[in-house]
Order: sequence, then structure tokens, then C-alpha cells
Amino acid sequence: MPNERPAESWFSFLSELDGRLSEDIELHCIGGFVVSQYYGCARETADLDVLGVVPLQAAQVIEALAGKGSPLHRKYRLYVERVGIASFPDSYSSRLIRVFPFWSRLKLWALEAHDLALTKLERSIDRDLQDVMFLARAGLLQRDTLLQRYRSE
Repeated sequence: MPNERPAESWFSFLSELDGRLSEDIELHCIGGFVVSQYYGCARETADLDVLGVVPLQAAQVIEALAGKGSPLHRKYRLYVERVGIASFPDSYSSRLIRVFPFWSRLKLWALEAHDLALTKLERSIDRDLQDVMFLARAGLLQRDTLLQRYRSE
């Protein structure tokens, strides 16, 4: 069962970011943040990897407010990082899941579990493989769905 709220440090960080935004911004979230904070894997991560920012021009705003070296990063030791090179499943945006709907301006969307697993299998580093194993053991992955998406890519 996915988490309804991120850990307190992430909640505070994202709440403060939301309070500093002057427009609605959507983040398409991937990586360890989604695995740990939404899907519930007990592992630490200090970054929120973002595949997409909507509107696109807001990426600079997010970087300035919450990126590496920003005041929020220094305060919380957490940061948002836009992923420049990532392999992601075709049509992933049609399967995004709205997560943590607490904030007025900041809208977080997480990759669906199969799409997230495919992004992690692409890199195949140990931590990513452990994340995929967690998703499978938690019953969040269906073999046929994962294979079908893998083959279609």
C-alpha cells in the first residue's frame, strides 16, 4: 500500500518549496524518492529526481529554489534534481500517479511501479536492482505487465 504522506523532512521541504512558488508547477518524479516516500521502501534518499517539469520554463525556478546548493538544500539537506539523461517508458505520462496532494502550487506525479522498475532496470546498479526487488516483493509488479512494457520498448 503506497504511503499517503512523505516523511516529515520531505514534507517540510516540499511545503516550504510550495510556499515559495508563484505559479502551479508539476513535477514528474522518479527514482529513490518515489520508491521510498511513495511506495514505502525503507531506504534513504536526499534527492527528488524529476523527469519532467510542467510548465517547462519552471525548471529554472525549481532549480533556484530547491536544487543542489539552494537555500532549501542547505536547510533540509534535501534537493530536487532534474534528470538530464534517463531512459523512460514510452507514454509514461499517461500512467503517472498523483501523489501527496497537500500543496496548493506544487503538484507531484510519480511513475507507475512498472514504469519505475523499467527505469531502474535500465541502469542496473545494485541500489536500483534492490528497489525493483522491493517493488516485486511488495506485490506492486505484475510479471506480464512488466514484460509487455519491456518488449514494447
